[in-house]
Amino acid sequence: MRAIKSQFFLSFTVMGSVLPYLSVFLEQRGLTMSQIGWVLSLTGVAVVVTPVITAALADTRMQGRTLLGLMFAGSGLTLAWLTQVDGYWTILIVHGLFALAFAPVTSLQDGLYFQRGAELEARGQPVQDYHIVRVFGTFGFIVPSLLLYFILRHESVDTTASVWCGAVCCGVGVLNAVLLPKIERAESEDQDTPSRKRQGLPTAAALRALCEPHVLVFCVAMFLIHLAITAYYGFYPVYLTQTVGIEAQWVGLIANLGVVIEIGFMLGFGWFMRHWGIRKLMVVGGLCMIVRYLLLGFFPNVGVAVGTQVFHGIMVLVVHVAPPIYLNRRADKAFRNSIQGLYAMVVFGTGRIAGNLIAGWIADVSLTAVFLYAMVLTLIATALFAFAFADGATHAKHGGGDGGGSAKPQAA
Repeated sequence: MRAIKSQFFLSFTVMGSVLPYLSVFLEQRGLTMSQIGWVLSLTGVAVVVTPVITAALADTRMQGRTLLGLMFAGSGLTLAWLTQVDGYWTILIVHGLFALAFAPVTSLQDGLYFQRGAELEARGQPVQDYHIVRVFGTFGFIVPSLLLYFILRHESVDTTASVWCGAVCCGVGVLNAVLLPKIERAESEDQDTPSRKRQGLPTAAALRALCEPHVLVFCVAMFLIHLAITAYYGFYPVYLTQTVGIEAQWVGLIANLGVVIEIGFMLGFGWFMRHWGIRKLMVVGGLCMIVRYLLLGFFPNVGVAVGTQVFHGIMVLVVHVAPPIYLNRRADKAFRNSIQGLYAMVVFGTGRIAGNLIAGWIADVSLTAVFLYAMVLTLIATALFAFAFADGATHAKHGGGDGGGSAKPQAA
């Protein structure tokens, strides 16, 4: 699991380099709020296109580590290219290419973890819980923001430095991908045997799993949450610099306050799962997100903007940690990658497309209204989790520990 932890770390160093500064970078390149919304929405378009394809390849034809290496290489090249271009249409195209390359990374890493965990369990070896591995991503997100704080203090340096930082981290990710484990497949999984043809594509099986009643409720609620969270992620940095009046060099450090809090929640995820379960976690987390958006929308000042980072930890559990674990519970070994990729396409991708476009239009009128819009969406999603969702029995055995009591957290 060491190389998988490193890959999580490196993928989040890319995110930690680019995401906190991207909307500010685009604003400094002369884009309007609605244009920024269009550029950011391409991330959602990419999630609709590439993760489901790469996940199907990882389940049937190619090694996940090979696909990850290719995605990191493409991401690094396009980020380097993005630093050299100007103009709305050129930026739109180049950022779109980066989004296409980087979009499958999260679902491929999740799938690789669950596949590797299933292999270790089959051999009777201990498996570290998902949240213990995923927390290395949290550490990875923190590192570049600390570095960029000191770099961006110099007046001669702008947020282009954050994009270059992301490109360099992608290069290191290519090197680490070589060290990732090779997943062994049974003969019937590697060949077009009659039994495999009768089973159909793993994507079709994953779709059937997502259409189960309570899973469908989960996906609808998460779609609404992604509409809201996309608005937050996309325009919170501009809200800090324009509405609250904080200088750009502080944006990453403010984001890191929430990420530091996230570490505690990540390490405590097993406790939440054992004592609360998925449903209660999603309801409590949704309520915390509603409070966060309400405060940002009605009280735009430095204290609120910084203080609401206290809600970031549980928000990450709801948006980024609980879903892959819940989906893996519903997955058979034949489509562990595909269910993650299909969810990324249907829920995360479409949510980001619509979320960024709508938030961009709202931000042209009022940045504070963006957070009130996010609050309403999260309120509806939380009601769905509270009154229409039940965390039913698992579809199949877990692939690896998930922190919910299915496997003991041990060193791998």
